[in-house]
Amino acid sequence: MPTLRLHQLEGFFYVARHGGYTKAAQAFPYPLGQPAIYQQVKNLQENLGVALVRQAGPRKTELTPEGRRLFEFLAPFFDGLEPLVEDLRGAVASSLTLAADQFLAMEALPPALLRLREQRPGFGLRVEELAVTEIVTRVQQGGADAGLSHLLREPSGLSWKPLGRIGVALLVPARHPLAQLGRAPTPAEVVRHPIIVYEPNSPGRVLTERLFREAGSRLNVAAEVSFSQTMRGLVRAGIAPAFVPFLRRGSAEELPREPRCVAFDVSSRLRSGALPFGLLYRPELEASPAFRLFAAALRDAWSAS
Repeated sequence: MPTLRLHQLEGFFYVARHGGYTKAAQAFPYPLGQPAIYQQVKNLQENLGVALVRQAGPRKTELTPEGRRLFEFLAPFFDGLEPLVEDLRGAVASSLTLAADQFLAMEALPPALLRLREQRPGFGLRVEELAVTEIVTRVQQGGADAGLSHLLREPSGLSWKPLGRIGVALLVPARHPLAQLGRAPTPAEVVRHPIIVYEPNSPGRVLTERLFREAGSRLNVAAEVSFSQTMRGLVRAGIAPAFVPFLRRGSAEELPREPRCVAFDVSSRLRSGALPFGLLYRPELEASPAFRLFAAALRDAWSAS
């Protein structure tokens, strides 16, 4: 069987479509000179052992019967290729809606989005910052294409791509009694004080309630908030301590840094050592080129970190 090269078939198609080598070179989808196209068609004819085109006049060619048969076979493919590529580019450039935990939107999303924008400058992303419980609902109901969140358990009916882990720090106002200990407080010492907590049923709230329960004490709420940045601001103002997240990379230098505050790594007190975070989405979204590109950028950003 003769060896056929795609670029030879492409050169023949444009010569057949436009009736000559000069016009074929002018219509080619990328810069290619007339001699190169002539050589492509010449090599194709030699590989096949048949004449496909013949000169019909100055700068004009016509197809042989064999050439006509080959052109009719190739035309649907090459005629449909450019519209297909444009559709694919449009799909990749289309905007995705991401429901994200505020902490992850600020800390985990930027390196991935930077990589993605370098690869595809036209890529658009709409970010909705929501509480964790709202993220799951928004994705399930189709209000968001995907969710970037930490979870205690994977919701049924949704797919989950783990990306990394979140540590937990106890952030304490510098003048608070717990900061004066000079070491990480024990659970028994923490539960003696009011604390800033997340809203009910959120993963962070569940973990905090567990700590108080295991220490034999009831949760003493100083303030209840939805987002970690609000929590950090209240600690910074001296209101009360709080358990706040930080991205786990195995370095103490990754602990939250706030003026007039002291931070202690208490991740070891979690049963798993850290909370997993990742991308939550409906399974059918894997057919979307835009989603696959976005998911790959997130994965690459965190596998390199």
